[in-house]
Amino acid sequence: MTSHPPRRPAPWQPDAPPANVPGGSGRPAPHAGWPGAPAPYPARSGGGLPPAGGPATTAPLTHSEFYRTPRNRWWKGLVSILVLGAAIMLFSIVLALGATLVDLLLGNTTAEELASGRITLTPVLLLATNLSLIASAGVALLLHRYLHRQPVGTLHSVAGRFRRDWLARVSVVVVPLFLAYVAVVVLIEGPGPLALDATAWAFFAVVLLTTPLQAASEEYIFRGVIQRAAGSWVPGAVPALVLGTLVSAVMFSIAHFATDGWLIAYYLVFGIAMSLLTQITGGLEAAVLVHAANNVLLFLVSAATGMMTEGMDRSAGVGGPFMLGPMLVIAAFTTVMILLARRRGLQRRAVPPATA
Repeated sequence: MTSHPPRRPAPWQPDAPPANVPGGSGRPAPHAGWPGAPAPYPARSGGGLPPAGGPATTAPLTHSEFYRTPRNRWWKGLVSILVLGAAIMLFSIVLALGATLVDLLLGNTTAEELASGRITLTPVLLLATNLSLIASAGVALLLHRYLHRQPVGTLHSVAGRFRRDWLARVSVVVVPLFLAYVAVVVLIEGPGPLALDATAWAFFAVVLLTTPLQAASEEYIFRGVIQRAAGSWVPGAVPALVLGTLVSAVMFSIAHFATDGWLIAYYLVFGIAMSLLTQITGGLEAAVLVHAANNVLLFLVSAATGMMTEGMDRSAGVGGPFMLGPMLVIAAFTTVMILLARRRGLQRRAVPPATA
């Protein structure tokens, strides 16, 4: 789940015109596919995208449109969204119950505490939460490959691969900025006393080993599949982006089980920002980086100060106007990466490859 900053007490364009066209840039026609990709679908006459559910054309598509292939049917998007929602709920409940049983056996919690509704976040419970999302991402991968008939590589980006070069380049900018952001949060909130006991070290291990995968899993679920599933219902890049962002951001917010209005707004803003970032960069790499840096760094601070339970508290009254700060920070980071992507000239469109 996406972490929010500690607080009270510490809960935290079109593409360039193709070559050989009057007014074109002279560069190769952009985004027609990638080396070694399967052959695109046969060309169809008439131009433009047909009504939702009908066959698509071979025009290069953006991230949010990518499921609008000749095999697209409206019900496939609905099935993907419902199945992923059910998977997240099922894995969360089953693994949380298992983690609670383990905590009872280890003496990390008591039956009286559970009966009174006082749930303390333990390393075992955090591990269960992360594993539930990682398992749900596995379901997203299966839906992408076998329901939407897409190669695994296109789950990462429209380029058909995970662009490690782009991730490395943007990491040099984003990671230092996030470190500075977390340092400012700590200074504003007041650095609490360090609590480096056995529990803190267990939290460190869980966070470092599984939270990056948890953050990436959320991106593959909500931006990788759900955004595209909803976007497949409407023709056109802008309508697909709007609908895909709306559905994925709302589901992303709901999945955090927040009852505080400010936190709900924060998760909505975070989801919208990641959807825009994914659309404009043509892939999930930058969104995964932002999500992982946000969660790992804030969780490490909370673990070091013994405030993990407060950091995961999403009950009414926890948030407040101070949440406008983190919202602006996420918007600023997103803007920086969008500018870097434009300067880099990342591939934003491609023809979905034909798969059996």
